Amino acid sequence: MGNLNCYAVVVPGLEAIAADELNALAAHEVKADAGGVSFTATMDGLFRINLRSRICTRILIRLASFRAMSFPELYNKSKKVAWEQYIGANTSVSVRVSCSHSKLMHSGRAELALSDAIGDRLGFEAKDAANEQQILLRIDNNQCTISLDSSGERLDRRGYRIHSGKAPVRETIAAAILQWMEWQPDEPLLSPMCGSATFAIEAAWMAQKRASGLEHVFPFTHWPLLKEKRWQRALDKARAMHAEQSARIFASELDAGILKQAQENAAQAGVADMITFQRLDARKMTVSDNDSAPGLIVCNPPYGDRVKSDVKSLYASLGDVFKQQFMGWRMAVMVPDPLCEKALGLKVRGRLKIKHGGKWVHVLRFREC
Repeated sequence: MGNLNCYAVVVPGLEAIAADELNALAAHEVKADAGGVSFTATMDGLFRINLRSRICTRILIRLASFRAMSFPELYNKSKKVAWEQYIGANTSVSVRVSCSHSKLMHSGRAELALSDAIGDRLGFEAKDAANEQQILLRIDNNQCTISLDSSGERLDRRGYRIHSGKAPVRETIAAAILQWMEWQPDEPLLSPMCGSATFAIEAAWMAQKRASGLEHVFPFTHWPLLKEKRWQRALDKARAMHAEQSARIFASELDAGILKQAQENAAQAGVADMITFQRLDARKMTVSDNDSAPGLIVCNPPYGDRVKSDVKSLYASLGDVFKQQFMGWRMAVMVPDPLCEKALGLKVRGRLKIKHGGKWVHVLRFREC
C-alpha cells in the first residue's frame, strides 16, 4: 500500500503547532487549515503518528471523495471503496454524517445509504461485534468525503486522568502550549494552580520521551490489511524511546483536596517521582534556591464563569509576582478576556488563540527581562 491521504483533527488554534509536530514525525505534504492538518503518510507513518503525537485529537484516513446529487449515487460510489481492507467480520460500523449546502441534506438517509453500501460490499453486517470502526461522511456543496477513523478514542485521553477537577485543560492543549513555549527538560517548570496536573504530567512525559499513545487501543489493529509485524515494530520503537529522566517540575495548589487528586493523576501516569507537589498560594510563589537558571511558568488560572473567585485581583497578583520574583523567566498564562489580560499588567511577547471549554481563549507569552 502506498501513501495514505490523512487528516489530523486538532483543537482549533493549534493547527500550526500540530503541523510542526507532524513534520517532525516524518509526515509528508503537511498543510494546516481551519480545525486540522492534511498530510500523507505510509502505514508505518500512520502507526508512528498515532502512537507519538501529543497534539492531534484523532487521525483520519481519506478513503474517497466524489460528487453525489442523489442518495442512490451516494450508495453506488460508496460501494466502490475497498471496505474489506478495513472492516472484518468481528467489527461493527458506526457512521457519522454532516451535511451542508448540498442537495443531500438528510443526514439519516445519507447514513443509511453509506451503511448499506458498506454492508453490501462486504456481504455481511457485524452486529454486537467486539470491535467498532467509525466512518465519517461529510457532504459539503454536494462533495462527499468519506473518512476512516484510525484513532478510536480521542488521542488526548491518555488514560492517566482519574480526577479531572473543575476546569481541566486537555492534554493536547497542555502539550501544545509547552511546545509553543519551547520548554526544554533541562529548565525548571512551575505549574501553579495545577488543577489535575496536566501541564506537569505532559512535561514529565516529554522529558521521558514517552509516547503518549502507548496504552491507547487503536481500531487499525483489527483491520484485515494490518501487517502485524510492522505494527509491532512501530510499537517496539515507541517503547524503546522511553527513558527514565530527572526534571525540575513543580506543581502547586492551594486546595489540599485538589492537590491530592493531582498527585494521584501523576501516580497513574507513572511520573509521581518526577514532580514536586506543594500546597501553595500562587500569589506567594518564589524562585527555589536550587534554580539558579531561569525557567518557565505555565498556568491556567480560574475564570469567573468557571470557578467563583475574585478573578481580576488574582490575575493582577500573578503579574506582580512574576515581575517581582521571576527575573529572566518566561511565563504562559491562559486568559479568557481582555480584562484579565489587562489585570496582569505585563507586556505580551506572543499570543496563541485556541478553543478551550467551548470558548475562544488566549494563551499569552511573557518574559521578564
